[in-house]
Amino acid sequence: MPPELPAVHRDAIVVVGHTDIVASDVDWRRESGETKVMERRHLPTLRAGGATVICDHVGGDARYGYLPATRLHTTPLQRFMRALDHTFREIEESDSFILATTVADIRRAKREGKVAFVLCLEGAMPLENEISYLRNFHRLGLRCLGLTHDMRNPVADGVRERGGGGLTHFGVEVVRECNRLGIVVDVSHMSDRGTLDTLEASSQPIVASHSNARAICGHPRNLTDEMIRGIAKGGGVIGFHALNSLVGESPEPSFDDLMRHIVHIVEVGGIDCVAIGPDLMENWDPDITLKVNDRSRTLHGVPVRRMTYKYPQGMASLAEIPNLTRALQRLGFGDADIAKFLGGNWLRVFEAVWRQGPERP
Repeated sequence: MPPELPAVHRDAIVVVGHTDIVASDVDWRRESGETKVMERRHLPTLRAGGATVICDHVGGDARYGYLPATRLHTTPLQRFMRALDHTFREIEESDSFILATTVADIRRAKREGKVAFVLCLEGAMPLENEISYLRNFHRLGLRCLGLTHDMRNPVADGVRERGGGGLTHFGVEVVRECNRLGIVVDVSHMSDRGTLDTLEASSQPIVASHSNARAICGHPRNLTDEMIRGIAKGGGVIGFHALNSLVGESPEPSFDDLMRHIVHIVEVGGIDCVAIGPDLMENWDPDITLKVNDRSRTLHGVPVRRMTYKYPQGMASLAEIPNLTRALQRLGFGDADIAKFLGGNWLRVFEAVWRQGPERP
């Protein structure tokens, strides 16, 4: 039997700040005729980890889905709308998940022992340069927008775009409209210039939902200390990333290497800015993972580091999130600070940003 959850973990609202469950697993399975995919394949893992909330990225810039059934020759908007339909149907079919558009929904999920699903995008391509789409997405439940994936889109440059440009005029408009609507702005995958521009343009806290510290691991997807301080100063949150290439330079970085990122972010930005990411792909179909690896040699013709989807031992599954709690206890963190890390910091950002949204008629 797995060890009992620490009391602070059991009592906390645990927010998993970045998952790709619908886009990378549910979508193609439902297209292939399966139902209740989240409940069958993902709920046991979430329960074991004590998760109350998942911030799931159901679409965006990337070509999510890697089997013929997912009809790859579609636009980002089409893929998002199809996956969104699958999301709603999955929630309707399950007594274990609820769509969360308010913090009250999250607190209700905790009381009722359910998992709150926060609808997110990883890249602004589905907007198709049309700001009204953002307003409609908000009406449909969108509550977090990652501005870019790795490459350039109409909002800004991603981290792998050679130009390294910042926010476009449309990008500034998107950030400001997210602030007005009550959509959390996420800068993971953005160029450095884009991240700094977003800090300047946003009147609300911003997040990096799945990023580490570049001072510990020099991968360009990680954040400089300047960015960490900027996000922290604005009241934002950084969710750690568990992928091996973002944790350490060696092929198999350790759990302790991952904890060094968390401790460094605390040292630079304070305990109020660090949280759970962690972008684990543990329940991907093995065939899909192989295809992703093959495709990851280039992206739009740009050479990239081949992905292996390996994680430190002890943080290879969302079921292992309690290991983080135990590690923080060993390091001398008190229960109040651990509760912030587990979900309190995310809730603070949700409270600040979502309450800014326009009143419903």
